[in-house]
Amino acid sequence: MKSLLKTSLLVNVGLYASGRLIPGFSEFAGTRAWLFLIVGYALLTLLLFGWIVSAAKKSPIKFVTAVNGSTAVKMLTSLAIVTIYLVAVGGEYRIPFALGLFAAFAANTFLLVMASQKINHG
Repeated sequence: MKSLLKTSLLVNVGLYASGRLIPGFSEFAGTRAWLFLIVGYALLTLLLFGWIVSAAKKSPIKFVTAVNGSTAVKMLTSLAIVTIYLVAVGGEYRIPFALGLFAAFAANTFLLVMASQKINHG
């Protein structure tokens, strides 16, 4: 868990910083929405990893269910977030928001899968 925490911190700080540096994205990256997106996905990833670790200690089928369930939770959460943002806020940042959400989703899902593969099923 400590390894995932460190890696997640580095990757998500990198995402936040790169958002600030990309010319077409930097205006959106200066908003609270970008910060909440990054922090939210980092926290969701850590929470779901805790579920996966707990399930791995119980049985292989519970481990597989937790991995698949965590992917489903992240996908449905992403769909809900982008829908709510586009309906409630919309505006000029709708494309950077959707692309940023995808980048945060993809990076954190990659971290979750890599960390899950290192769990000893013992």
